[in-house]
Amino acid sequence: MKIAYENCYCPLSGQTSFTVERGRFVPPAHGCERRDLNGAFVLPAFLDPHSHLLSFAISLLQADASDCRSEKELFALLRRFEKEHGLAPADFLTARDVRPERFADGKFPTRDALDRAFPDRPVLLQHPSGHSGAFNSAALRALGDAPDGDGFFEETEFIARARRVPLPDLSRIREAFFRAQEIYLSRGACTAQEGLLTAEMLPLYRTFVGEGLRLDVVGYAAPEDYDAYAAAFPDSVRGYDRGFRLGGVKIFLDGSPQSKTAFLREPYTDGSNGTPTMTEAEVLSACRFALGRGAQLLAHGNGDGAAERFLDVLARLSPDERRRLRPVLIHAQILGKDQLSRLAQLGAIPSFFVSHVYHWGETHLKNLGETRARFLSPAKDAATLGIPFTLHQDSPVAPPDLWEAISCAVLRTTAAGRKLAGQEISVREAILAVTKNAALQYGEANKGAIVTGKRADFILVDRNPLLCPPEELTKIRVKAAFREGICAYEDPS
Repeated sequence: MKIAYENCYCPLSGQTSFTVERGRFVPPAHGCERRDLNGAFVLPAFLDPHSHLLSFAISLLQADASDCRSEKELFALLRRFEKEHGLAPADFLTARDVRPERFADGKFPTRDALDRAFPDRPVLLQHPSGHSGAFNSAALRALGDAPDGDGFFEETEFIARARRVPLPDLSRIREAFFRAQEIYLSRGACTAQEGLLTAEMLPLYRTFVGEGLRLDVVGYAAPEDYDAYAAAFPDSVRGYDRGFRLGGVKIFLDGSPQSKTAFLREPYTDGSNGTPTMTEAEVLSACRFALGRGAQLLAHGNGDGAAERFLDVLARLSPDERRRLRPVLIHAQILGKDQLSRLAQLGAIPSFFVSHVYHWGETHLKNLGETRARFLSPAKDAATLGIPFTLHQDSPVAPPDLWEAISCAVLRTTAAGRKLAGQEISVREAILAVTKNAALQYGEANKGAIVTGKRADFILVDRNPLLCPPEELTKIRVKAAFREGICAYEDPS
């Protein structure tokens, strides 16, 4: 059946109607069923360029510490959460989004302080970056580690321990995963990313894919786990298998700038440079691994030192190898202008975590100085060079709300109200970054625009984003989201 949607306005193209048949946009035709959209504004559905869908789902089962500004407030939150959720004695009590920069001493509570407050309950405090956190003694013992030091760990030492934390039971994760998909849809994304598939997640994804996904989910595995996912979902390697596609390989080149573990060419204001997490030989080996499997390569790289290492490796590949690899530099926050030119020459796409400007802009001003802080996520210069960049939220680090990413790219205002001016882009450019450019990043030419022949993934919104005040972009409400022409979400209000 052909359905003609009328009485609408598509801000990116100027269309006032469009037609859908069998999940695709098709030319107008006589004899269609006609549906009045009552003046709704219509956009292509967003493609989330980078996040961690399952981690976001699990974060919904954790205490939200984002508003805590002292150790006392944090411990009170944890006690309330423990009581309200009826945790069993051996259950981990986890707080996400703990921001030590808001505490008086700027540090995580020590293991001793956690032990005094929670002597028997395993407790984990997670930094919003997902790259650092603190454990109490009961938590370390539960993981098979001897309690030692202050309980705080960063990067590989933290991530290795966090991966060993027992997951909640399947019924709770299943319910949270359903809610997570609803949240992505409610903010306009019909395609989501699983930014790091691990061995521990494989049984869960067997369940979720078997039960059916509400979104298209594209997953990227660490090299050591890629083959297991390819074997478990053989039909996902070249296309979608029940809504799931194995997109490629993911590697980590450094840490995070707010923790001063992103690897820089020039030091932070305290004289440190951060730390690379892979040698050039290891990066090249990962590229060869991905090429051998016909897989795309995503590289987490926040600092310009990490970016330089990635670019140097890409330069060693042939143009055909780079074309097949379709490399993406995830985060790409601290880049030099010289590196933007190299990205363009080498055919790599940067996906900017521009919401850092709002969430950690003040921290970056302190750690990087004003000149570099103003050049965070240099979207304007990328646009000038014709680089098809994307914008992402890295959820659960930031909410899975690409309207926030759009707003931050346009306004570039910190949470304290300071402008990091100079790299602002237009609303149209920002929307294209999460539609047309995001489809290009994924290699999915059939998505990202309301054009004949493309997939009918589209959203209805309550106002024209190109005309509303930029300060109100995050207030835009998605009234409905359609995936392959079928309504997958409808605003209940």
